Parts: sequence; structure tokens; C-alpha cells
Amino acid sequence: MKIIDTTKEFINRWFKRFRTFCYLFAIWAVIYSAINICNFKVAFEYNDGIIFMAKNQEGKVIQERTKVIPTLMALFMKIIGVKIDVIVDEENDLKLVKPFFADNMYIVKNQNEKYELLERNGYLIFFANSDEGVIQAKKAQIIPVRIKRNPKSKNPLNYNPHKFKEIILPLSEI
Repeated sequence: MKIIDTTKEFINRWFKRFRTFCYLFAIWAVIYSAINICNFKVAFEYNDGIIFMAKNQEGKVIQERTKVIPTLMALFMKIIGVKIDVIVDEENDLKLVKPFFADNMYIVKNQNEKYELLERNGYLIFFANSDEGVIQAKKAQIIPVRIKRNPKSKNPLNYNPHKFKEIILPLSEI
């Protein structure tokens, strides 16, 4: 009798876990489908947005690493079905590596081209680290979210958090 009771308990426990998993999967499928049907898109700035690049005095990249919080945010959005694009401000010595979660990667020559790209693609949110990126997002009527810069950053674009009353992604400088 003890073996039968233990087996019943084991089967009941795993059946409850499976049922919970099915409910969660169904909820995810509804959210994913709704977001895909609505064609929600977000964009991230590459330099000091998704990737931190430290440069020396000559302007050559000496250190390059992925920023944790913005990348986790992008992965979460990808899981729920949001399309993710990465926008790169053109630089001479940039070694571009398309992030694995990005659907598209665009290289822009100037801020005007960035504005046109943001407006044309109809993004919902633009994650930017520079004042210029925040300005272009506001002009294109897109929600700007500021990604904080690492204190070691040598990015030449302006950086004044809260100047435009934008949302700031916490701990994004890491």
C-alpha cells in the first residue's frame, strides 16, 4: 500500500507541475501573439547602449563588453515577442558585432538619419544613452529611455541624464 500511495503522490505532484507549466505557457503564447500581431518594435543604441567600449587617447577601442541590464531588458522583450533593432552611430574603428537578439542593425551617419530611421520604423521605445538619441526619439514621438553610461566611457555624444525628463533604466551603467 505504501508503494501505491507514494506513486499516486508522485504522479499527482508532477501532474500539478505540468498543469501549471501549461497555464504559464498558454499565458505566454497569448502575450507573444498579441505583441507580434501589434508589431511592437524597440531600438537600442549600440555604443554605450548595448555594448560598452573604452577607448584610448587615439580613439582606438581597447575594451569592449556587453552591458548587463540593457541586454537582459532586450532579451526579456525578445522573449515576449517584441522586435529589437540596434542603431549604430557611424565611427571609423568600430568593430560591429550584431547582438544575437537583434532583428536588424542599422548604421546611421548623423542624427538626422537617426531621426528618419526612428520615424520610418515606428518604434515604441528607444533606449538611448546620448542626449542626441533622446532628442531624436522625442522628435519622432517615441518613448525615450536613458541608458546610463559607464564612468569610463569616452563617447563624444552629449550625456545629461534627466535633462529631458526621460525615463532612466536603473543600474544600466554596469
